Amino acid sequence: MREGWKEERLGDICTLLNGRAYKKKELLPSGKYPVLRVGNFFSNRNWYYSDLELEDNKYCDNGDLLYAWSASFGPRIWEGEKVIFHYHIWKTVLDKKRVDKKFLYYWFDWDAEKIKSEQGAGTTMIHVTKGSMESRLLALPSLPEQKRIVAILDDVFQGIDAAIANTQNNLANARELYDGYLESLFTRSGNTWTKTTLGEVADFKNGLNFKKSSKGERIRIVGVANFRNNLWVPTNDLSEVRIETRLSDAYLLQKGDILTVRSNGNKQLIGRCIIAKDINERTSHSGFTIRIRLLSTEISPEFLIQHLKSGRSRRELIESGDGANISSLNQKALSALPISFPTVREQAAIVKRVNSISTNAANLKVVYEMKLTALNELKQSLLQKAFSGELTAEPQQILKEAVG
Repeated sequence: MREGWKEERLGDICTLLNGRAYKKKELLPSGKYPVLRVGNFFSNRNWYYSDLELEDNKYCDNGDLLYAWSASFGPRIWEGEKVIFHYHIWKTVLDKKRVDKKFLYYWFDWDAEKIKSEQGAGTTMIHVTKGSMESRLLALPSLPEQKRIVAILDDVFQGIDAAIANTQNNLANARELYDGYLESLFTRSGNTWTKTTLGEVADFKNGLNFKKSSKGERIRIVGVANFRNNLWVPTNDLSEVRIETRLSDAYLLQKGDILTVRSNGNKQLIGRCIIAKDINERTSHSGFTIRIRLLSTEISPEFLIQHLKSGRSRRELIESGDGANISSLNQKALSALPISFPTVREQAAIVKRVNSISTNAANLKVVYEMKLTALNELKQSLLQKAFSGELTAEPQQILKEAVG
């Protein structure tokens, strides 16, 4: 700790005020006051309202420093109208003669990462008690020094946030390289392409359901967790399950079979596809998947899987689910899916181009995700320096060294 800084208990420089707990019947679809819950802390979706008139300390206003201490975890300076805040949020009342609000906000942000680390990697429900939070120690410089540190962090974080936004935009563009090409490819398919339905060129088989108590053959099985790439090669990572008696050959996978996710509780995964390659052992697939097996040599599995991944096919399948996000695929919807394809030679050329674009997009994705990680780590590094008294450089110098 730098000379002149003083170690303080958080509870000695601010008061943490709990919001109000609500009964379900008190949360209204409309009303006088929005109710700020943890779910709304970093999002403006799915608000509830209240007509209750409460004591003043149960409301927060524009500019108040808040802290979500359960689930969505960390600080926020509220920007908005007067709201009632929920029990899982604290409002801070500061001793303004001793601590600057923005300085404490940055300290909260930095300390939140320490709390997450203290509670252990992989913890999904981070929370702290009011007493333990009030007992946390922070090194506090003079108010002028706090304001100097805040000014540096404001300037540097503005530059870092701009770099993060630019990188996120580049990441989205990298994804669109692939998605956009598929969209244009199957939207502009010409009159020379054969038009039919998937059921005319393929048959389907729901996957295998099994019980832990089964006593028969042990069989390797492809589950939803194996849906990582367009092409799937069986590995030792595949799970083995035991089934009653011996598995019917109808459930065995063959080279060139396409598997698609039927359901598994995650709507984002439904319709994801992979191709089975190099089947050397008796292998089947789970009940959360459907096997698609081509009956015609006029269309290749590699071409069909791109067709199934296209936005056009996804929209067709969504419409088959009454226009909402589909919660489960079925063979009827797959069978009715319109498909179109050119000659086998043209299919091979298209697949080659698509794979090239996909590889480029994947490489860019890795680069941009690494940059995002580095920028977020830089923020934490700067906060560490700020609260250990080591933040001495000017903002522009820090930005130049950090992001170029």
